[in-house]
Amino acid sequence: MNTSVLTRSGLSRMLFERVRQSLQSSAAGNGCGLLLANVQPMEGIQLDRLEKRLRLESPKLTAIASYEADDHALVMLLPGQTLAFTHFLSLSVKAYLQDAELLAGRMAVTGFTEDEPASEQALDAFVTRWSEASDGDQDIAVFAGRQAASPEAPTVVMIDSNKDLLDFMNVRLGMQGYDVRPAQDGIEGLHLIESVRPDLVITELKLPALDGYQLIDRIRQSRKHPGCKVVVLTDLGVERDICQCFELGASDVIKKPFSPRELEARIRRLLA
Repeated sequence: MNTSVLTRSGLSRMLFERVRQSLQSSAAGNGCGLLLANVQPMEGIQLDRLEKRLRLESPKLTAIASYEADDHALVMLLPGQTLAFTHFLSLSVKAYLQDAELLAGRMAVTGFTEDEPASEQALDAFVTRWSEASDGDQDIAVFAGRQAASPEAPTVVMIDSNKDLLDFMNVRLGMQGYDVRPAQDGIEGLHLIESVRPDLVITELKLPALDGYQLIDRIRQSRKHPGCKVVVLTDLGVERDICQCFELGASDVIKKPFSPRELEARIRRLLA
């Protein structure tokens, strides 16, 4: 008998009931975020501290946390919250768990609305994705259900050494139908570009291994990427840096701190 399947099914049914009840409550508005984390055993006082920490960031936030001992899982419901906000908040949850030496494996987030309600099948797929992480994997997986990128989705490679920014933009762009491939240094980014041949590359200039200037030059010198657009997203803002980017063949330059909506609008323009 496959006990892992039975355990996963039991957790899925429990989550389905909790999400369904949350969506039916007045506090949920028209949505509900859900977070799962593989953790060491947690006590009530640790759950209270986590909820208080999150309310410091968003005073009106409703966060309902529980520890499911059979599955070694932290479960957090966020009534009224979108998937994008749930993913953003998961970065603070991860930091708390790591600081308290409680995080034992992967985290995963998802979200449901009245238009795309929870189903037992969706929750089972969500739990499966979370439970199949390799040992020691502490990444945050984003499960968008029907909102996942289609095979025809434009491919975007995003390169930045800031993993939190990569995680955040991954879910922002993924929710809009882009197939996002993240990388944290120039060499990794270049290998990714050569393997997936993206429609667009978003890169920082200050990168380890291979900087953004060299990366843009490599893309433009290669005959494999004739239609690939390059957007520079950087905190280097002097005129010399901007001019050099355009001289190398960048399609656009956006200075940090930036508006995600502005970046999304410029991506749509470039890929139209």
